[in-house]
Amino acid sequence: MRPLLPRLVMAGLLVTCATACAGGGDSADGDTAGGGTSVSSPPATGDPDPGTDEDTDAVAAGADAWHGADGFSSPTGIAFGPDGSVYVSNWSAGTVERIAADGSRTTYAEDLGSPAGLAVDAEGDLYVADYTRDVIVRVSAPGEVSEFASGFHTPTGINFDPDGNLLVTNRASDEIVRVAPDGGAEVIARGLHTPVGVAANAGGEIFVSNYVGGELSRVTPDGTVETFSTDFDGLGVGLVVTGNDELFAVDRAAGEIKRVDPDGGTETVLGGLNSPVALGVDAAGVLATATWGDATLHAVPLE
Repeated sequence: MRPLLPRLVMAGLLVTCATACAGGGDSADGDTAGGGTSVSSPPATGDPDPGTDEDTDAVAAGADAWHGADGFSSPTGIAFGPDGSVYVSNWSAGTVERIAADGSRTTYAEDLGSPAGLAVDAEGDLYVADYTRDVIVRVSAPGEVSEFASGFHTPTGINFDPDGNLLVTNRASDEIVRVAPDGGAEVIARGLHTPVGVAANAGGEIFVSNYVGGELSRVTPDGTVETFSTDFDGLGVGLVVTGNDELFAVDRAAGEIKRVDPDGGTETVLGGLNSPVALGVDAAGVLATATWGDATLHAVPLE
């Protein structure tokens, strides 16, 4: 079993996707089919002011290489590598980009369907949820793409659990699937409401962002699904648990990143974003979000 990084999510998580297909169907949590946010009119209050103290503090915390990077194509997932690099999925372009610790930027994987959630293991292998091809692929080096697991139903957000299994949201079938390191898969939760983001804490609890209804669910270790928080306007793929077991989620419809308390209450840690979808955390605990509306990466200031 491979060791894990301190809770690399995705990511959301696309890490944050929910309903947009490049070819005119569903979207990855930035757009909607049947209620939600339009790509042409994302729900937001504007970009965060790059001159604020919060923004400066976040960059000083270690995000100077990637903070403010833009020009992505419907960014949906974020994950950090063990070398400090950041990966971003371009949902509509079928690519994943890598920004190295020195700020250099390259295309790391291409010719994908609609890459959504991302996760990275401690060996540096990147895992990608391919939303339209119903597979999870592994990228072991630039351009070296292989199929890791198949048979999904629009996989969106992915993340590792504490035991080294990959958790996958089956958006179309309202399920959470657990994939073992050898690629074997099993359904561990059903009856969700268009799940698009997933993350697990150290105690084995699994949290799920539901695109429909703005409800954050919790799956207990015995498989029970329960409502955990309804304090969101509209969730997305971005859902992460940090190394100190704090839970953060994108409120895509409100244009905010929120910290979620153990009782399900929330606190906004960054607002004024242009339809945030992706959310990731690095080994030092620095959060990053990618905004669907203006295709930009932002550091998320934390206390």
